[in-house]
Amino acid sequence: MAALISNIGGTIIMSLFLFQSDVRKKAKKLLELIKKKQFALWQLLGGVAGAVYISTASSTVSVIGTGLFTVVLVASQNVSGILVDKFGFSSGKRKKITSKRLFAMLIGTFAVILTVSEFEGEILWIPIIAVVFAGLAVTLQFTLNARVTKYSNSQVSAFINFPMSMLAVTLTLIVMNLFGKNWNNWPDQWWLYSAGFLGAIVVYLAAATVRTLGVLLFGLATVAGQLVTSIILDVLMPNANVNVGFAMLFGAGLMLLAVYLASDLR
Repeated sequence: MAALISNIGGTIIMSLFLFQSDVRKKAKKLLELIKKKQFALWQLLGGVAGAVYISTASSTVSVIGTGLFTVVLVASQNVSGILVDKFGFSSGKRKKITSKRLFAMLIGTFAVILTVSEFEGEILWIPIIAVVFAGLAVTLQFTLNARVTKYSNSQVSAFINFPMSMLAVTLTLIVMNLFGKNWNNWPDQWWLYSAGFLGAIVVYLAAATVRTLGVLLFGLATVAGQLVTSIILDVLMPNANVNVGFAMLFGAGLMLLAVYLASDLR
């Protein structure tokens, strides 16, 4: 249900860009390329990959815990991201696997290990493997949306992402309903419906910057932003279950270092 709400909101937000004449021209240009078979339809499926990630997250976090889920997801994103950058699959400039970028990938993964909570219980390999594929799905989403951006613009790419994802999520929910699993539980808190707006920002920024920054750097920067924001929120709104200690602060610092190493800054 959370995925459906997010995609509905994202579709509405990104539809507003269609009021701009330049965006409509870019969309028509992309449609002409598809008709001429100069742009493959499978490259429009970035939103479907995003739906795979959301569905996997909702079904595995409760099984293996948030901490282990986050570590496996980030590790999968980092490895697949550095390979995508290496071969230029996102239609951006190819980025060699240098010792600096490799070190950034390892530091970024270690930083997450430091900051997440410890998990308890038995390690279940099937959910872990599913999360590995979820990380690959996130990388694939960024990659395909970046390819759409190349032949149109970031607004068109982000707009296409959400209807594709919403269609995949809707089909998943229909199948769940056929098997007797109830999903029709709409949240009562109005602010939960803002997820679509926030998701639209992330997808738009990814579509606009991945071809330049690379998938690895964008992924590391995103996680760094999440860590820093979570620390600020935990300080401003203390939670008895969360302790902003040395490990969390040091982990966030390492993640920022990883972002610096993965960038072209000197």
